[in-house]
Amino acid sequence: MPHPNKHIREAIEYAEQHGWTFVKASARAHIYGTLYCPLRTRDGHRQPVYSTPRSPENHARRIREAVNNCDH
Repeated sequence: MPHPNKHIREAIEYAEQHGWTFVKASARAHIYGTLYCPLRTRDGHRQPVYSTPRSPENHARRIREAVNNCDH
């Protein structure tokens, strides 16, 4: 099931187009899922994706910034 907010959904798609992997959290988790950069080790980056952030547009912007700032 895709994220209910279109801004965050588009940010997840943007990350996936740049090689990041999205892992959806379990139904009991407080977050929607986690994005992992292409370097899936301890040195790699990860970005949590929240279900209901206070400002979905700002959360989506932070996801895109994390993707753009990743060196991997």
